[in-house]
Amino acid sequence: MNMHIYQELGQLTVAQRRSLGEALISSAESEASASLTSEKQRAELRNRLSYHRAYPDEVGISFAELKTKLLTTK
Repeated sequence: MNMHIYQELGQLTVAQRRSLGEALISSAESEASASLTSEKQRAELRNRLSYHRAYPDEVGISFAELKTKLLTTK
C-alpha cells in the first residue's frame, strides 16, 4: 500500500475510518454480485444444459480428463 495513503488513513477519526470501511465493503459487494458471464455465454450454457437434459445418457468426459487434455494439447 502507498505509505502516504496509509499515513493519511491514520489521521482519520474512528467514525471516518468506519464510514470509509463500510463504503469499501459496499463497493466490493456490488462488484462481486455483478454477473461474471455475458448474455452470450449464459445463452450457450442454457443451450448446453438443454442438450444434456434431452440426452442424459450421452457419454461425456470427466473434469480430470478435460484438464489433462487441455494441459497436454499444444
